[in-house]
Amino acid sequence: MTEVRTRFAPSPSGFLHVGGARTALFNYLYAKAKKGKFLLRIEDTDQDRSTEASFKIILESLKWLGMEWDEGPGVGGPNGPYTQSERIHIYKEYTDKLISEKKAYRCFCSAEELDGKKKQADAMGIPYIYDGKCSDLTETEIQSQIDNKIPFTVRFKTPHKIVIVDDMIQGKVKFESKLIGDFIIVKSDGFPSYNYAVVIDDALMKITHVIRGVGHLSNTPRQILIFEAFGFPLPRFAHASEIVGTDGKKLSKRAGATSVLAFRDLGYSSDTMRNYMALLGWTSPDGKEYMSDEELCSVFDVERCSKSPATFDVFKKLKEEEKETVDFNKLSLLGLAEYLNPKSKLNWMSNKYIRDVNIETLGKELEPFLKDCQIPETYKSGTNPQLLSILDSVRVYLDRLIQAPPYIEEFFLENLQFENEEAKQLVLEGNGKAVVSAFYQYVKAHALVTPDEYKEAMAKAGEATGEKGRTLFMPIRAITTGKSHGLELPILFSLLGQEKLVKRMEQLALALGITV
Repeated sequence: MTEVRTRFAPSPSGFLHVGGARTALFNYLYAKAKKGKFLLRIEDTDQDRSTEASFKIILESLKWLGMEWDEGPGVGGPNGPYTQSERIHIYKEYTDKLISEKKAYRCFCSAEELDGKKKQADAMGIPYIYDGKCSDLTETEIQSQIDNKIPFTVRFKTPHKIVIVDDMIQGKVKFESKLIGDFIIVKSDGFPSYNYAVVIDDALMKITHVIRGVGHLSNTPRQILIFEAFGFPLPRFAHASEIVGTDGKKLSKRAGATSVLAFRDLGYSSDTMRNYMALLGWTSPDGKEYMSDEELCSVFDVERCSKSPATFDVFKKLKEEEKETVDFNKLSLLGLAEYLNPKSKLNWMSNKYIRDVNIETLGKELEPFLKDCQIPETYKSGTNPQLLSILDSVRVYLDRLIQAPPYIEEFFLENLQFENEEAKQLVLEGNGKAVVSAFYQYVKAHALVTPDEYKEAMAKAGEATGEKGRTLFMPIRAITTGKSHGLELPILFSLLGQEKLVKRMEQLALALGITV
C-alpha cells in the first residue's frame, strides 16, 4: 500500500492566518490518521513579496500549533530542497524538456502588448485568452529574439480537452481547457509560476494527496494538464470549503483573518486552536466536538469534510460603521479582545480545556501571562504551589489565560486603596453610602459562598435602598475593589471569600471616613 504523503506549502509573504492554518492542520491530521508523512514546503517564487520575516513567522506559528513536519525546512529529508527558490535548476531542467517536446514555447510578447489585448477583450465583454501568437515561431525567429535580448516567458501549450477533477470533497468538476488558453509557466525573471512549480514539487516529493482551500480549485485543471504532460501520476485532490465570518462573508482583514499567533497571545492554548480549526468544515464520525489530539489524529478523514462554508465565529459581527475602519491586523491585543465573541465555540472549547487540563500543565502555560502581573516574583513560577492553588480556584471562570492575572492579583491585594477620585465618589455621591452599608450588613450576617449567593446579596441591597443597575453595582464595586471597573463581582466575591471581602469593605470605608 502506497504511503500517504501530504504537504503544506505556504508563500512567505505575510503571517499564517486561520485559513492557511486550517489547511496545514487538515494535511497534518490526514497524514497522521493514515500513518503517513506530513511535509512543509516554502513557495517563495514571488520574490517581490516573499520575506525572511514571514518565513520565520510561519515556522513559529506551525510549531506553536504543534504541527511538526516530517520533511521540510530545518528537518531535511530525501526530497529537498524544500524551498522553491533553491529548486530553480530543477524547474529549468523540466522546462527544457517541455520545450524540446513542443509542449511549451517561449513567448516574447511584451507586457504592454498583452495588457492591450486584455483591455480589448474586456471592452468586448469576453474573457481574455492568449491568442497563441508566439506558439508557431520558427527556431530562427526565436534565436533572433534571444540574441536581441528580448525578455520572454515560457507558456504551456494547452491541449484542447475536458479536464475532470475528481475531488474528494467537491466531487467531479469539469473544466474546458480551451477557456484556459496557453498559460505562463515560467516568468520573465526565470522563476516558475505557481501552477508549474507546484506540480514538479508535488511529483518529485511523492505527494499523494493535495488538500487545500476551495479557492485553489480553479488552478487544478492547469496543474492536471502539466502532470499529464510529464507523465507524472496524479495525486488525489481535496478542496476544503471556504471559511466565512459571522457576517457570512469570506474572511478578510476586516473579518477576522488575523495571525494565529494573536490567539496564542490572547491566551488560547494550541490544543484548543487545533481542536477548533479541525471543526471548520469537518465533522467527526460520532459528531463529537471536544476532542484530544490523539482522537483527532485517529479519526480524521478528509472525505468527511463539507462543501458548505465553515463559520469562523470567534469575532463578533461588525457594526455597519465599523466595516470600513476596523482592521483586525492593526489592532492591539486589547483592541482585538474587544471584538471577541464571548459565545464562540472557541471560547467554549477553551474554557473546557482550562477546566479539564492537569493543573501543573496549566500553570506552565500561564507563565508567559504572569510577566507583568502585579504579584510577588516568587508566585510567577508556574510550579509555585500557592499560585497553582489560586489558579485551580479561578480556572472555571476563564475562557483564555490572559484573563487570569487580574483574578490572581486580587488575591494579593493587602492595603487596598481607591485608584482615583471617581471611585471614591461612587460611594459618596447619591445613595452610595446606603447601598454599601446594606450590602455590607447582608454579607456579614449570612454565610455566602457561591457567585449566585453574592448576586442575591447585591439584589437584597438594591431592595433595601431602592437602587438598581449602575447606582447599585458601582458603589458596591468601589467599596470592595477601590476601582470603577474590573472583574465580574459575584465571581470575584466568591473567590475572595466572605472574611476577606468584609475586611476589604471595612478598610475602604475607613479610608473614606464613613461607617458601614
